[in-house]
Amino acid sequence: MKILKEHQHVTFGPYVAQMKPDPDFCKRLLETGKTLTKPYNDHLAGQIEKELQFDLKKDLWIAKELETYTNTWIDGYKRFSGDASFNPLYKLDSLWINFQKAGEYNPAHVHTGCTLSFIIYLEVPQEMLDEWKTPLKTRGTPPGCTMFTYGEDQNGVVTQRLIKPSKDILLMFPASLRHAVPHFSSKNVTRTTVSGNITFQTNLPAVKPKQAK
Repeated sequence: MKILKEHQHVTFGPYVAQMKPDPDFCKRLLETGKTLTKPYNDHLAGQIEKELQFDLKKDLWIAKELETYTNTWIDGYKRFSGDASFNPLYKLDSLWINFQKAGEYNPAHVHTGCTLSFIIYLEVPQEMLDEWKTPLKTRGTPPGCTMFTYGEDQNGVVTQRLIKPSKDILLMFPASLRHAVPHFSSKNVTRTTVSGNITFQTNLPAVKPKQAK
């Protein structure tokens, strides 16, 4: 079979950024998260028993550190959208930690009243990842993955992207992008993530149509 060695992939759709945050920041998030006591379930779609809210007025270091990753997303989006002048003011609105156990899940949902959302994987149990190798357990969406959905199903179009969790990895994406996390079956382990919402004071610029070269 003959194919061209090089070709160009013309990208469009939601801008989802994957980053490697400072491990010390992740460690401190986890340590602080394990001391929290204020439930945040009423604000969330997740079918997860233990979802707890951070006190952003007390833990000011969190918003300060997250500026680096938000600025990184903005820098990438400026190149993606073609609007080099986009430099919005923004604020971290909310932050919570999810301690997901066997059988718990996050149904498909979006985040309202904000611009960006993010997920930081803090604990990714190997037992859960091993379920990906078991055919009976991986039928359908793999256990504990993050599933993004965008657009309408049609031939030649990929409408879902599955992200396999990896410790100390951050995903940042438009808050209106539909996403979900299926359950896993492994007992006595916890999939721990921190999530949050960021609001821009100005709207995201529309992506300018680009011509493939």
